[in-house]
Amino acid sequence: MTFLHNTVKRIVHGFGCISQAADEVRNLGGTRALVVTDPGLAKIGVQKPLEEALEKGGIPCSLYADVELEPSVESIARCADAAKSFGADIIFGIGGGSALDTTKAAAVLLTNEGTIDQYFGMGKVKNPLPPLVLVPTTAGTGSEMTSISVLADTVNGGKWGVVSDHMYASSVMLDPELTLGLPPAVTAMTGIDAFVHAMESFCGKADTPITNALNLEAMRLIARSIRRAYVNGGDRQARADMLYASTLAGMGFSNTQNGIIHAVGTAIPREYHLPHGLAIACLTPMCVEFNYMARPEKYAQVAEILGEKPCGDVLETAAKAHVRLAALLKDLDIKAGVQPYGVKFEDLPLIAQRAAGNVRLIGNNPRPATAKQIQAMLEASWV
Repeated sequence: MTFLHNTVKRIVHGFGCISQAADEVRNLGGTRALVVTDPGLAKIGVQKPLEEALEKGGIPCSLYADVELEPSVESIARCADAAKSFGADIIFGIGGGSALDTTKAAAVLLTNEGTIDQYFGMGKVKNPLPPLVLVPTTAGTGSEMTSISVLADTVNGGKWGVVSDHMYASSVMLDPELTLGLPPAVTAMTGIDAFVHAMESFCGKADTPITNALNLEAMRLIARSIRRAYVNGGDRQARADMLYASTLAGMGFSNTQNGIIHAVGTAIPREYHLPHGLAIACLTPMCVEFNYMARPEKYAQVAEILGEKPCGDVLETAAKAHVRLAALLKDLDIKAGVQPYGVKFEDLPLIAQRAAGNVRLIGNNPRPATAKQIQAMLEASWV
């Protein structure tokens, strides 16, 4: 069997590395930078160290701080227009998944015609993008390492991905210093999202020796540090572990895709405004319970990483993976299931249908899943 493994060209990492931003611009041949982030982060000045580094290095920059938390087709067009208006020849995305996904998608429109919904799916982006530098400030999405942008489809509902090898960042800057102020709840939900990225990639059908190594280390780092980062946001080692783990998971799942957890999580109607990381976290135990018999040797390793002692029976150990995950959610004050977050029982058939129709994700899931099975799984979690 032949495998392919693609990833970003360059990673700069370490506490304080954001100070080298102007060097990255010059290294990539840029002269004018658009900085993309969301209003909440801009309000507290998360992007300030980046702006200061660019200005100190003599790189003119403009701030676009209107990223939507659930990026829409229209919001991507506005960001692209801002880049064109400023004459930016390099774009920085700084923030969580929404900011990074917006940056990648807006860059598509700088060199490709039309609207971003024309590129929903895989391999539809024809022309290379301008240089992109991605700076994650949450340790969860792994978007800095992926070739996908997940956007809200405001016409048909649900969320869809634009996937292209052209969308890999030119450079990624990993500065754990930027994550020290992350609130506990965000630390928890984004951290679980990162763990799920690694787990779904590791247990999925498309796993490779390279992605297995990346994903195993990502899960180990998160398992040892997520609780520490949650209770003490100033724990520098835990913050570094979480940021690097998220990046390793992103490097892994970008080459394999995810599975049923992300298929169901992205199928929840946009109207509920459920943060992506929270949607993924609350679904994880039930989906792992659904999956574990399909690849017990893999889920047994997941259970052991989470603290389960091997008992000699692989299937029995694998069966404890969802129990360990439920215990982790409890420690992080995240309730399992979608019911606690206001999702209506009558919407479960729609969610199940959308999830089952996501061929990209369900196709990588170790266990085939129909809409009927997904609906039954969701209904079983109802109290």
